[in-house]
Amino acid sequence: MNTIDMTTPVTRGELREELARFEEKLEQKLEQKLEQKLEQKLEQKLEQKLEQKLAHLATKAELAHLATKAELAHLATKTELAHLATKTELEFWCGALLEQINANERRREASERQLHERISEMGRTLSAELARHVQAFHEATFVKISAVDDKYKDLPGRVERLEGQVLGGR
Repeated sequence: MNTIDMTTPVTRGELREELARFEEKLEQKLEQKLEQKLEQKLEQKLEQKLEQKLAHLATKAELAHLATKAELAHLATKTELAHLATKTELEFWCGALLEQINANERRREASERQLHERISEMGRTLSAELARHVQAFHEATFVKISAVDDKYKDLPGRVERLEGQVLGGR
């Protein structure tokens, strides 16, 4: 188990590196999930269309039963060809797929922007928190140094008196 010591100081460089690694991992995961969902949806739609088209097509055995040219001509009537997609229908269907792909791309980009904003906000929050900690440390250190300075504030006068007593007689 990977434990993190929250009392260990972190440099800005280390924070930036960690945030960059986190961002890369998150982008990879988002891209993988998006690709998987798109692939699944596309495969499902293609399978549905293929099944619909195959249901309407004549099998080889059915074609073998057709003996005369008249029966073959009957197979090619408009009512049986109506089950096949027209060029316009295919263009419409492909356009709808393209629109879905573009919508998913826009959603991914929006999610990515939100992620960048959240990471930036997190960086600002961490910087502000670090500044507060540094200020608190500075104040605590100043108090300790002041305590030491106060003890020896009168030292120059005391040394001068001592020198006057000891060296004064000479």
